[in-house]
This record gives sequence, C-alpha cells and structure tokens, in this order.
Amino acid sequence: MSPKVWKDYPFLTQKGVDIIKAYTEPRTHLGMGRYGSYREYGEDIWRIGYGSKKLGKHWVNLREVASYGQIERQLIEDLKEFSTQVAAYVHVPLNKNRRAAVLSFAHSLGIGGFKNSRLLDLINSHASRKAIIQEWSPHINSIWRSGGERMINRRRTELDTYFAADKEIPTMTPHDCKTDGCLLNLVETYRYLPNQVRAIEYLERKMTEWDPSGAALRYFFRLWGQRPVSLGSPQPLLLDPFGEDPEPQ
Repeated sequence: MSPKVWKDYPFLTQKGVDIIKAYTEPRTHLGMGRYGSYREYGEDIWRIGYGSKKLGKHWVNLREVASYGQIERQLIEDLKEFSTQVAAYVHVPLNKNRRAAVLSFAHSLGIGGFKNSRLLDLINSHASRKAIIQEWSPHINSIWRSGGERMINRRRTELDTYFAADKEIPTMTPHDCKTDGCLLNLVETYRYLPNQVRAIEYLERKMTEWDPSGAALRYFFRLWGQRPVSLGSPQPLLLDPFGEDPEPQ
C-alpha cells in the first residue's frame, strides 16, 4: 500500500509499520496462511492477527478465521486510528524517521502507557540527545531489559531510527536548502529561531562552495545515520571522505 494513502495520518509511515511488524508476531497461525482468534490473559474480548479487535467492520468472535492479507489490512486500519491518538500527545514537529520510531514505541506500550511516559515528556520538552538516549536505550534504562531480547532489539531499533538522518525538514519554517542533505533536519540542534535558519543557509552555501561534489556532507550524514553502539555512539570508521564508502572496523 502506498504511503500516500496515509496523508491524513502523519504519524503512520511505512517505516513505522515495518518496525511494528518486525517485533509483533501475528497470532494465532492455524497453518496454510490462516489465522484464528485468541484472547489475551485477563481479557473478555477476542483478537486476531496483530492484536486487532475488529476484522473489517465487525468485531472479532470466537470462531474467526482470517487470511494473512486480511490481518495485514486490519493492522493498517488499526494503526490509522492509533496514530491519530499518538499525534494528539506529541506537541513538537518530528521528521518521518522520528514519527516512525515514536509510533512503534507507543504501540508497544499502548496509548495509556505512552501518554504518561517519561520519553514523551522528554520529546515534547526538546530534551537533549543524551537525555533521550538515556531513557530509550535498553543498554542504559534497565526497565527495557525485563522484556527480553525482543524488547531490547525493538527499543534499540526505535532509538536508531529516531536519530537517523532524514531529508524531510521537520518544521513549518521556510528554508532555502543549498545541499542534498539538509542540515535543518538535525532537529535536536534546532530551536525554532529565524537567525538559526539563516546561519544554516549560510553554512550550506559555504559547504557547497568549498566542496561542490558534496562528498564531505554525504560522509557526515553517513556518520550521523550509523547504527549506534553501546551508549549511542557511532561505530569507528576508516576515514576517507573523498574516497569509497568507509567500512566499519
């Protein structure tokens, strides 16, 4: 399904869907691509696939059986509604990668847990990169380790995605970008000041004059988008900004 269909749901992105599916196993597989209904412990309602309470326009019942395509489509319908709920609690502009990471995080906690989470407070208060890593990283915040390897990997993927470079400018401020990789998308350094936008435009012009090929800036964004290790630091690389893509040591 094309992401353009989701223009009315800005927090719903293909990357967010992919993360959720990677760490949410559909239930209950009956074989031959069919899934049956199930109930979570302590619940009276029936679910199917990725935890959906509905299938199409009807509520899931005891004898419900659905194809893989049906549960996939229902997941998207569920996420449309859920992404609208998430958007109501996020009060700062986020780029596409950040929206994907936040959607996955909120999906794993549920909307009740998300709206009361410390991470949401940090995001809404423009907290520093360090503060967000300390709260989100399973290698620092031990609460995520209690969920086992799947939870640890999910938190790490979300954190990596949140800090990945994104071409999209995450503000409503007009910006005459001079480079292929826009420096304004490094949003933790941007504080919504007009002078800062002018400074970024000046820096982009100078970088373009100094290096018309754009190799140095592309190298910078490769470093910025590197998967963090341990406390969120990029892997050490063999540095050669004007040569071939560096390889991790």
